[in-house]
Amino acid sequence: MRHLLAWMLVALSADASAHAQQPPWSLLIQSAQHGDYHGDEAPARPGSGWLALVRVQSQWHLLATSVSAERVFDPVLDADGETTGLRIGSTHADAIALLRLPSLKPGMIAVSNLDDARTPLAEAAPLAISFAGDEYVVEVTGDEVSLRKSLVRTRLDALTVGGPRSEDSANVLWAGDLDGDGALDLLVNAFGSNRSGTCLYLSGAATPGALVGLVACHSGVGC
Repeated sequence: MRHLLAWMLVALSADASAHAQQPPWSLLIQSAQHGDYHGDEAPARPGSGWLALVRVQSQWHLLATSVSAERVFDPVLDADGETTGLRIGSTHADAIALLRLPSLKPGMIAVSNLDDARTPLAEAAPLAISFAGDEYVVEVTGDEVSLRKSLVRTRLDALTVGGPRSEDSANVLWAGDLDGDGALDLLVNAFGSNRSGTCLYLSGAATPGALVGLVACHSGVGC
């Protein structure tokens, strides 16, 4: 529970600190992937300007998309007849993420050599990623997850990975260049006690000396 609360607080803080430069909701994951959301976990009016990250045959693209939010019955919180839950969808049902950031433009996206890395990250099994002639490693030290390139190591905030008895885990959903600056960006799935979500890390949001910066997380709880 301690790790879960820390994950929630960091995720909320990271999204709040970015609000001055981007819309309040900059990352959404469709309900088909994580299930419906409680009313405070997604926007009732998503607005315009969204891009869908989709794979078209063998190429990845950011495509303009229309995002919808449908009110649905929340089996945890609603009484009969109430519909406070939200079902998030878009005109690209196969999108793995819905993004709305000024730095992102529609078009074809350069990707890493990573095809499907949804195996849970663990301290004994670093994940190697090749991109644009550079070698990156996503590694776990204790309960922290980091991205490393040569001697530069950057902690991936909002992620924790526990031992065999812990419910905290993470895996890389996607790795490539979303913001077009030639460096690696990541989408990482995170799981905790009755919670799942996805976090976005962009090289263009990194502080000096870091590889990536946390931009936003979209998560939900079951009950």
